[in-house]
Amino acid sequence: MRKITQKSALPVYSIAALWLLWASFFPLYRIWHFMLVILFSVVVYISVSRLCPPKIILVKEQPKPADTGNRDADALIDAGRSRLERLNRLDEEISDEKVSAQIARIAGVCGKIFDYVEQNPKKAPQIRLFLNYYLPTTIKLLESYSRMAGQKISGENISSAMRGVEGILSTIGDAFEKQLDHLFADEALDISTDITVLEGMMAREGLTGDDFGQKTQQERKQ
Repeated sequence: MRKITQKSALPVYSIAALWLLWASFFPLYRIWHFMLVILFSVVVYISVSRLCPPKIILVKEQPKPADTGNRDADALIDAGRSRLERLNRLDEEISDEKVSAQIARIAGVCGKIFDYVEQNPKKAPQIRLFLNYYLPTTIKLLESYSRMAGQKISGENISSAMRGVEGILSTIGDAFEKQLDHLFADEALDISTDITVLEGMMAREGLTGDDFGQKTQQERKQ
């Protein structure tokens, strides 16, 4: 979200009205006449500005198209972010706080997934099923929930369907978090391998535990 400050036009209109009224009822042919009306203009401008402070408007920024150098990855990321926008709009439409919190959780994970794939476009194939089925189905469920919530009635079919959606959201959130975690599998393996190699090298050099103390003592004796 980007903040835009929108100033009120009333202070300017007030000054214009002041000059018109002053010219209609008071003389304006000496320098001090103009100085006086300018002084009043400043007072009016400050007073009206305080009564009508600027408005802060939040403008939703359009996401920039992905540019990873991989067309397939870019297409997946852009499609995903487009669906993420729909998910965020549903969050705004649905008033239930618990459901809204679950949507925010899901949307947050989705954003991280797309950001990660943008940085690692080779991972794009891993999110194809997530993007083409899991996320659209989640959106479809929430759209149905939003329509039913808007009916303002408590029929058994509507209530049962809404409870079903509410019950699955936590599971969806868990699944999406696992999807994000899976993207880090190779990186986690690399880290684990590096740690194992590092520990082995330090052990061979006598730089760990008791070996490090013994090697230090031997070096001092030499």
